[in-house]
Amino acid sequence: MGLYLYTKGWSAALGEEIGDSAQMMDRGRALLGDPAACSEAIGRYLGGRPLPAFAGVRPDFAEIEARLALAERKAHIVVVGNGGSIRNVWALYGALAGGGAARELHLLDGTDPSGLFGELAAGGGRFSPANTLVVSVSKSGDTENVVQETRLLAERGYPVLAVIGPGPSKLTALAEEKGFDRFPHPEEVGGRFTAGQNNALLPLSLALGGADAARAVNAAFEEAHSRLAPSVSPAGNMAKALALELWRAELGGYTELFLPVYCKALSGLGELIVQLVHESYCKSGKGQTVLFAQAPESQHHTNQRYFGGRRNMAALSVRVQSHENDMPLRGEVSAADFLDLEHAGVAAEADRRGTPQMTLTLDGLGAGDVASAIALWQWAAVYGGLLREVSPFDQPAVEGSKKATIEMFEGFGPPAREALERFTREASHTL
Repeated sequence: MGLYLYTKGWSAALGEEIGDSAQMMDRGRALLGDPAACSEAIGRYLGGRPLPAFAGVRPDFAEIEARLALAERKAHIVVVGNGGSIRNVWALYGALAGGGAARELHLLDGTDPSGLFGELAAGGGRFSPANTLVVSVSKSGDTENVVQETRLLAERGYPVLAVIGPGPSKLTALAEEKGFDRFPHPEEVGGRFTAGQNNALLPLSLALGGADAARAVNAAFEEAHSRLAPSVSPAGNMAKALALELWRAELGGYTELFLPVYCKALSGLGELIVQLVHESYCKSGKGQTVLFAQAPESQHHTNQRYFGGRRNMAALSVRVQSHENDMPLRGEVSAADFLDLEHAGVAAEADRRGTPQMTLTLDGLGAGDVASAIALWQWAAVYGGLLREVSPFDQPAVEGSKKATIEMFEGFGPPAREALERFTREASHTL
C-alpha cells in the first residue's frame, strides 16, 4: 500500500516565486509548517476544534453488519442522493468492485425521466422491487429531489433504507410514514468528507456482500489521517505538500488543473477530487477549476487544450503502478505497460514544453491504496482552504440554487411554469 507524488516537471516549470507570490508562499509554508498555528487556523472555522470531524468520527460496523440481510436476494443497490453523500461510495465501489461484487451499485442523483430514475419508475427493465434495494442518503433529510425520488420509488414498491442525520426533516417524516429502516448519517461530518463514514461504508458493504473491504478502508483512513494531520510537517505530510504546490501554481497564474486519470476504476475518485477542491476552497474569488477526464482518451481531445490553449492550465495525472489483471500485448510489453507508455509520452511532452505536470501514483487498487488517496485529497482540500483564508468546511454558493428550486417546487403554479418556459419562449435563436 502506498502513494507517490512526483513533482519534478511541475517544479521546473513553475520555477522560483517572485514578488507578492513569494511572500504569500512564505506565509503559507510557515502556516502549514507550524502544527499549533495550523490547528488554530482549522479551529477558527470549526468553533475551536483543532481537527476536522472526518479524522475522528468512525463508522458503526456492528450496525452496518446488522443491515446486510436487507440486501439478501437483491441484485442491485440504488443509492439516492447528491454530492458527497453518493460521490464517496462511488469512488470506493468503482475501485474495489473489480474483483467481482455481490451486487451492482447505481447512483440516482436526479429526477431525469430519461435516466435511471425513469427506468426505476417505469418498471419492466433491469430493476424491480424484488431485486433492488434503495438506499436514500441525506444528511439534512431535506434535500428535495432525494425526498421526492424516495417517495415515488417507495410508492412503486421498492424497499428503502434511509440514511439520515438526526432531528426532524422531510426524509425522516417520510421514513416514519412508510416504515423505512433508518441508519444514522454522521451529524458532524460534511458530505464531501464522508468516505470513511456510515453513509459510504454501509452501501459499499451491501454491494460487496460483506463488511471486510469496508473495515480495511476504515483502517487505512485511520492510518492516513495520522500521517496527514496538522502535527506532521510538510516535509513528511503529502497533503500539505500537495496543497502548497497547488497554491503555488495558482499564485503563478495556473488557475485551471487538468486531472487525467489513467485507470477506469478510479473515475469515481476523479469526480470526488473535483468536488473536494471546488466545494472546499473555490470561494471569495480564489481556487482552481479542476477538469477531470478519463485517460488516455483525454489525450485525443483535452491535450490540445492543455498544450495548445491559454497557458493557465497545469496538470496532475493519476496512475496505478500494479494491475492485478494485467495481460501481455507484445513481447515484454503488457496492457498496463502500454497504458503507462501513453502517460509517459504526455509527461515527456509537458517537460519539453515547460508545462507544469505532477503525477500521483497508487501502488494498486486495494482498499488501503484507494482510502489513502481519498484521505490525501480530503486533507489537501482542508489545507488549501487555510492557505486561501477561506473556510474549507462550508459551501455557501451551493445553497442558493437549492433554495430557489424548493421555493418554485412548493409554490408550483403559473409563475413557476412561466419561469420554466422562458428558455424556449425567449430563445435568442431557433432551428
